[in-house]
Formats: sequence, C-alpha cells, structure tokens
Amino acid sequence: MAANSIRKRQTLRGGEQRRYQSSDSKSSSGSEIKASSDGSNKSSGSGKLSTKEANTEASSAGGTRRSLTFAIGGVLTLLGVAGYTFFRQPTVDIHSAATPSTSILSSPTQTALESVSTKRIEAKKKLDGLPSKERREEAKKLGMLTEEEVDAILHAKENSWHLAPSSSNALGLRVDTNQVSSNDPIEDYLAWSPLGIFSEVEADKSPSVPRYMFSVFDGHAGYMCAEQLSLRLAPMLNESLDVVSKLVNQESSTSEIGKELVSTVKQLKRDSGIEWDQIPLALTATFIRMDYELVHGALAEFRKLQKMSTIDKLLGPAVSGSCGIVAVVDTEAKEVVVGNTGDSRALLGVRLKDGRWKAVRLSEDQTGSNQKELERMMREHPGEPSVISRGRVLGALMPTRAFGDCRYKWPLEAQQDLFPVLYSRGHRYATTPSNYNTPPYVTAKP
Repeated sequence: MAANSIRKRQTLRGGEQRRYQSSDSKSSSGSEIKASSDGSNKSSGSGKLSTKEANTEASSAGGTRRSLTFAIGGVLTLLGVAGYTFFRQPTVDIHSAATPSTSILSSPTQTALESVSTKRIEAKKKLDGLPSKERREEAKKLGMLTEEEVDAILHAKENSWHLAPSSSNALGLRVDTNQVSSNDPIEDYLAWSPLGIFSEVEADKSPSVPRYMFSVFDGHAGYMCAEQLSLRLAPMLNESLDVVSKLVNQESSTSEIGKELVSTVKQLKRDSGIEWDQIPLALTATFIRMDYELVHGALAEFRKLQKMSTIDKLLGPAVSGSCGIVAVVDTEAKEVVVGNTGDSRALLGVRLKDGRWKAVRLSEDQTGSNQKELERMMREHPGEPSVISRGRVLGALMPTRAFGDCRYKWPLEAQQDLFPVLYSRGHRYATTPSNYNTPPYVTAKP
C-alpha cells in the first residue's frame, strides 16, 4: 500500500464498534470530549457510551478533562503483553517523522538481553524431549531472571513516533508501541497505515493524511491468519471507505474487490434496517469480507487449483485464527471509531483537571462469558445446549467472534476431506470440534 505503511508482530484481542469524538478547544486549559456509540452497536450487541454518561464519569472523577490518550492492547498467557497508544499532539512539527523511531539499546540493556537469550537456550536444552510431568518439575528448578533482565525485556521493543497534522485544523499524533511476547514465534501482529492513499505516487505527494488505521491482530492456533490480516486488511479497508463514499454519492466502483464490497455493504444495510455512518459501515464490511476471503475464498481457490503445493499457503490462514481490533482515527474530524471482533480491548484514557487519569472502555469482550453473546449463540443454534460449554464455543474456543478458525465455519464435508491432510502437514488444529452440527459457529462481524 502506501510507502509509509508498516506492520509488526504484536499482541492484542478484539469486540464491537465504538465512536469517540473530541471537539477541540482553542484554550490551552482543555477540550470538550464526547463519546457515543454508532448505529452498528444495534447489530453487534455492544453496549453504549453516551455523552451524558461520559460527562458524568468525568465530573465524579474530579473535574474537566484536559487531555486524552487512546490505547489498544492485550494480554496473552504468561507475560505476553502489548500496548499500542496514541496521544493527541496538536503542536507536532510538520516535519516530524512518520515512521517509528529506531532507538539504539544501551549497553546494559543489550548485555541483559544477551543474558536472557543464553538462559532461554539453556532452558530449552534441559526441557526439550522430556515427558510433560517431568518437564513441569524441571521447569520449577530454572533460575529466575534478574531485575535488570526483566527491565531489558520490557523495554526492548518500545517504539515511538509522530504523525504530522494534515492541515492547520487537524491533530498531530504521537504513537507509542510496545510488545512482550510469550511464545516463539509470536502469533500476533500490529499494523498501521494511512487511509485514502492508493499508490506510492499519492503517498509521495501527500505525506500527511487526515485518517489513519491502527490495528492489532491477536492470533491463535498459529500465526498465519494474523499475518494475513496485517498485510491485507488495511488495503481492503481503504477500498471499503472508497466504496461506501461512492455509494453515498451514487457512483459505481470499478475494481473487482470493490464490486464484492458493494454487495456486502448493501446486504448489511438491508439486514440491519438502520442508517450507518460511513466509517462504521466500511469497517464492518471489511471485517466480513476479509474473513470470507480467508476462510471460504481460499477453500474455493484450492479446490479450483487442486495443487498440494498451495495447500499450506491457501488454507493455513483459514485453519489458524485471530481476534482483531481496529481503530480508524480521523485527525480533522477529531474522531476515533473502533471495530472489534474477539476479546481484545480498547481504552480511552482521559486526564482530568486534578491530574488523575480516568480509563473508559471502548470495546466489549466477545466471549461466552458475555451474556449478550451467550444469548446470541443460543438463538442462532437452538436445541444445542453445548454450543457454549465451559464458557467456550463448543467447549474449545474462548472468543465467540474471530477471523479464520475454519474448524468452526467450514461445512463438515470440507473438514472431513481436507483436515486429515492438513493435520499431517503440521496444522494441529485441523480437527473437527465435538457436537459440530450447524456451522458456522463463529463470526468475524464486529
């Protein structure tokens, strides 16, 4: 896509769509902040954060809000944690860097990381090949990391950079990222991209744009699904925004992907019976279409080609899965729209007049523990009491919404045909869940 779009492996988990809007104030004492849910919440079962509720929270916490930060981040097992934060930065120099800073680690930090690496190699040698019970016992005997080593791990992948304002009315942004992985290779990716740019030439002519996409894809059952999302979702969202804009202006889309998105967008409007704002509509259509391509489009392509040499590349992303959370930031409208599928979280951090910070959740975990999701699953699969078992989809998958995870979406015939082959090639989640009667059980709709 654009020259200054990037991607990184990163952790997080995702849910519904929320809008956050800020009305900028010329006074340095602060700004008026509004939060509201968009129409898509009616179809996704997400909660609402109204302007009145937000203002009440601010008042009870000690006064007028002065500045804000938005963050999306998540936690994996053990120490798998990632943060992704951007700050309002109205005074950013127009020539500020639009790419992450490359910090050179200090000698003590580098030395500590080398020590950690050595310890990991030694631990792997001791534990590899041991039976699970013996492995657990031996793991208890491993030495603890020092404070310096822990500090080095926590700071090793920090990045920070500025995105210059696109006009005098736009906000500049400071973006901060960090990552601590809990597995190797890590299954999670971060991706950000400017929106509204369709070529390298446009990127060179317009280095600053009003809209950006920030996203984190929390993979599970392998890295392949999250990796594809990090590569393909931003260009599709770009196309979706263009399609929605053309539909509003009664123009036609000429690209193939544009025509497919038009069909998805029109179906969404018919099914919901509500008026959509453009960004939520584009986000929702992108999530649905992206998942269709990963799960069903790839299956159709493999059956068409019938080449075993393509099976891993085409169907690997379908077997693995990923939660996803995406924020579209409009620096001129001073608006943030969040699309979330899975159990990631988005938070709005607001600094109050007395200097304290207030955290406001902008997403809702989509799991079997969410009563609304439980009711939806029971409604969509009547007569199947095990659809949510032990708080999980068919007793296995924690999020009720996710990309990929074809074992909860493919017809049984396709699973019986292809899963034995995929499993033999190392895709260990290519197995059919128990009580698999009425797929699909999982959706990527935010």
